[in-house]
Amino acid sequence: MSDLTLSQDEIDALLMGSSSAKTTKKSLSASDENALKALMKEVLPGISSALGGLVTGRKVSVNPPSLELVDRDGLLDNLDQEVVELRADFTGKMASDHAFFLNPEEAQNLAGDIMGQVGVELNATAINALEEMASMFSGSLVTTLSRKSAAEVSPGPVQGQKIVKAMTQTSADNLVAVTWTASVDAETFKIVETFDYNFLKPFLGPKETAKQEATHDMGFANSSTQAPMPGMAQFAVPPGGMAQMQGMPGQMMPGMVPPGAVYPPGYGMPMGYPPGMYPSVQGVQYPSLTPGGGHAEQGNIGLLMDVTMEVTVELGRAKKQIKEILSFGEGTIIALDKLAGEPVDILVNHKLIAKGEVVVIDENFGVRVTEIVSNPDKALEA
Repeated sequence: MSDLTLSQDEIDALLMGSSSAKTTKKSLSASDENALKALMKEVLPGISSALGGLVTGRKVSVNPPSLELVDRDGLLDNLDQEVVELRADFTGKMASDHAFFLNPEEAQNLAGDIMGQVGVELNATAINALEEMASMFSGSLVTTLSRKSAAEVSPGPVQGQKIVKAMTQTSADNLVAVTWTASVDAETFKIVETFDYNFLKPFLGPKETAKQEATHDMGFANSSTQAPMPGMAQFAVPPGGMAQMQGMPGQMMPGMVPPGAVYPPGYGMPMGYPPGMYPSVQGVQYPSLTPGGGHAEQGNIGLLMDVTMEVTVELGRAKKQIKEILSFGEGTIIALDKLAGEPVDILVNHKLIAKGEVVVIDENFGVRVTEIVSNPDKALEA
């Protein structure tokens, strides 16, 4: 009797649809590959800066990525049996598939670097740290794409999880797999970023092409190809930037009206109105300012007496790095910027108005006002 136990590889193959399925080989055209490399070269500084900001005090380097056009099965062939998937799909009008994949062990070490801890577990807190990294990477990409096109790209929230690779939600038929290799000090990490090829394709043309097309659609025409209106004076602009009337000797400064120039009817009048139908324009008359107007305002202060405002007593403040905040737990002691016995600040709607000392009233804390701040803004700066 044969053994009916399935190995993990066989289970994953069944989840993918077939244990003997072969990956269809795909390839990018030379022009698309060069355009993608140029695009990722623009994204690279933003990713390096984002990763460096997350692991402060460490030496960070990110190498130019490798590119590959694959289908879903081809992507899974390049991933480990288990992966940390950081899904960062684009939303809005240009909704599209977008994700990051990491080896679980490397993801665990990278999360520890971000959190400033050693030997962290790949738990919800570590996944959150990796989600923040993926969010910053997506923001760098969106910034680059916005410079190349007028199309609006909206990154969605990042959702991370550790899964078997066959359970990935990637569904696009043609995927561009961008493999980033980064290092933090002596540790090396591989991050596979995937895009839907159809999403990236509009951004692979010549730079500014999409912006020019969008401008043309908005009704702006290229002045070098626009025919002049009948009867309108025509100017030629030589390289020096000086305007010269065609058929007239001499040069003119910009804005000067040439003598004898013929303009079409309505030239220089407000746009959007037919000839003879221009709106009337009149001056604005302001009321005179008379002394004593402030007395009425002072008399109306009584209307505000019943307005409730928030009073806050601030014991002190402290600035901490994100990695320090993530390490907070029960029993953590936070040192404040106030000395023991120093007066506490009394704020109204977050504005400093007085100083005082902490007292106990029955079983409740209270504060005794010891000083009224005459200039709140200067006192707050001090």
